[in-house]
Amino acid sequence: MNDLFSPEAGNDLIHIERDGIRQGPYRCMFTRPKLTLWYSEIDIAEGDKVLRSIPGREESYTAELVDYHQSFDGIPPCYIINLRKDTEISKPKGNITTNHINIHGSTGIQIGDHNIQNLELAMKELLTSIENSNASPVEKQEVRNRLQSFLAHPLVNTAVGAGLTAALGLVV
Repeated sequence: MNDLFSPEAGNDLIHIERDGIRQGPYRCMFTRPKLTLWYSEIDIAEGDKVLRSIPGREESYTAELVDYHQSFDGIPPCYIINLRKDTEISKPKGNITTNHINIHGSTGIQIGDHNIQNLELAMKELLTSIENSNASPVEKQEVRNRLQSFLAHPLVNTAVGAGLTAALGLVV
């Protein structure tokens, strides 16, 4: 029987791959999310692939954290590697969103929407000024039509981006 701390211990075979170059095979007792390798001469770093041979195929893992531990009190040196399975399906975080915003003694604050709120506010102020002007209903409609044509231009669409839909919605 092999020593638990020996590189020959375990029935699993792995290879280490970096930039398409494969090292190994290495024998181990494969565990996850942390794998302990009792090889002091192994060359492994964060981002390397750990390829585990299983019947009929290989599983691929990415080394996310690699820690080397010197020998201590009769325990030989080893690498402890945090692994993430490459084909792992991420679990949804849930529908819980918590935002905590504390603002004290400030004015003119905007949160989010990449300045869409500023564009909407400016458009509302402009349209209110047009409506409150002494111009005739025909002139007011002409200004709204010109504003709508301006906002519909592709160059304006590119420059304004996501806020354009909100601005056009106000003019119509």
